[in-house]
Amino acid sequence: MNDLQFQVEGGSQLSGNMDAAPGISQAQEAQVDNAIALRNSAHPSACIFHVLFKGVALFLYIFGGWFSSNGKGGTSGAHFITVTVFCILLLAADFWVVKNITGRLLVGLRWWNQVEGDTTRWIFESKGEEGSSNKVDSTIFWTVLYVTPLIWGSLFLLGLLKLQVGWLLVVSMALSLSLANVYGYYKCSSDQKAKFQQMTQEYAQRGVMTAMRGNLFGMLIGGSGNSGGGGQPAQQQTFT
Repeated sequence: MNDLQFQVEGGSQLSGNMDAAPGISQAQEAQVDNAIALRNSAHPSACIFHVLFKGVALFLYIFGGWFSSNGKGGTSGAHFITVTVFCILLLAADFWVVKNITGRLLVGLRWWNQVEGDTTRWIFESKGEEGSSNKVDSTIFWTVLYVTPLIWGSLFLLGLLKLQVGWLLVVSMALSLSLANVYGYYKCSSDQKAKFQQMTQEYAQRGVMTAMRGNLFGMLIGGSGNSGGGGQPAQQQTFT
């Protein structure tokens, strides 16, 4: 009886734990989805760095007032300069990483400008067909790339309404750098699509020409066969 009672009590404890499990999984559902997305990514480290510098710069800008406050409702000059410098460094690092690393790894695109004397030449490169890249990598790259200037643009308007002239320096730099990457990769993507369409048209034209040649060759062979078959009955008829 004691053994039976122990088993029943153990079973009730197990059922209680099983009932509590769904609540835990629902609480961690977002973390699990993010982990699965990164697991399906071909370059998870590049995805993390694509978001990391942007997120830290936004955090410093939004909560920088707390760190730079002088305790009297104003802003400490030394703390404001420190936060501004760190934000600018993070924004510059993000611009370089997106421009030279994450774009090349996640979507196979790269852009840069080359100075030749007094002129500046913009170069846009694409590794291959954009659809051949990893779907998770491409989604993360383009979503973060286009959302970032929207966030900084909203913060710029908010800074204008609050007349925070000092903080607008950080927002202006962030907005200009993010828009530069958006423009560069948009041009890369447009150039890539144009090249892909041109290649598709060339292959389609080659296919049409091959089909026309095959049909013409088949018609010539069929015509020669029909003429040969029609001559044999005439020979038999004259022979008899």
